[in-house]
Amino acid sequence: MIRILVIDDEAAVRDMMRQTLERAGYEVVDARDGRQGLVQLRQQPVNLVITDILMPEQEGIETIRMV
Repeated sequence: MIRILVIDDEAAVRDMMRQTLERAGYEVVDARDGRQGLVQLRQQPVNLVITDILMPEQEGIETIRMV
């Protein structure tokens, strides 16, 4: 199964993305910011990362560079 990590500081956006992707048959894990996203990646490797760009703590671009 394809696993997707959704990183966004807005809980409503994460929930909407999770519901949409799960209905399409994907497994979804999520994180509220880039730092938490990197922790998730270490715990559960994923096939795809979808991230917001502007977030507190660690922005999406910074997170992408660290992946």
